[in-house]
Amino acid sequence: MPSTSAIAYVFVALLAMGGAASAHAANAADTAASEPKTLKERLGDKASDDQRVDNCKVPVAERGSKARPDDCMHRRSAAN
Repeated sequence: MPSTSAIAYVFVALLAMGGAASAHAANAADTAASEPKTLKERLGDKASDDQRVDNCKVPVAERGSKARPDDCMHRRSAAN
């Protein structure tokens, strides 16, 4: 039968390995969170944009309470 000190040593070793693994996982999560986002991730969805001019191509359920025109007739200026 193993001695009490041997069992305690194994227990402490397992705790140390578990702590190192969780610290490594936390470090990996921090690295992933600090990576720059892509343009698509930064822009998000069109419906959440408070500066949009109209409701063109925005689903009815996501349009919000602010009144905006519903048409998609964008006029081109003479400069284009």
